[in-house]
Amino acid sequence: METSTTLIGLFLILLTALPIFLLLRTQHKNKSKIETILKQFNQGNSKEFSLRESLNNKVIAFNEMKKKLVLIDLNVKPEIVTYVDLNEISNSKIIREIEHFDGSKSKKEFITKVEIMLHNNKNQKDETLKFYDYEYEKPIQLNYFRDNQLAEKWLEIINKTI
Repeated sequence: METSTTLIGLFLILLTALPIFLLLRTQHKNKSKIETILKQFNQGNSKEFSLRESLNNKVIAFNEMKKKLVLIDLNVKPEIVTYVDLNEISNSKIIREIEHFDGSKSKKEFITKVEIMLHNNKNQKDETLKFYDYEYEKPIQLNYFRDNQLAEKWLEIINKTI
């Protein structure tokens, strides 16, 4: 009886400890990836990106002194890293792509992308910061809502900076 109780107890400990261990390991991997990416864009010092925010496996970091912005999307493999020098940007705006679906009872609008478009003065090209893409992310409307709020918040920060 004591052996079976011990085995059941060990099994329950393993059942609860294994997911926690895997979660901590994944978080540590992502954190080290983020730090190495930020070091690449700031000459080995990732701490100068004073303003950071992460949501839905997206990290956006901003260096207020040098006016540099980095968006890291960890949802896709390999990671998408967008680096922008805000000293070269003249204007910015939010772009939302909408698809219309005709259902049997009603018409529905479905948002497929949320991006911030930045116009570069130096090379006269547009750069995009992609916050939500239906193709790569889970099609959950809650993700769109949060990513949209994140995009609007960072659009305000970018507009104040430029």
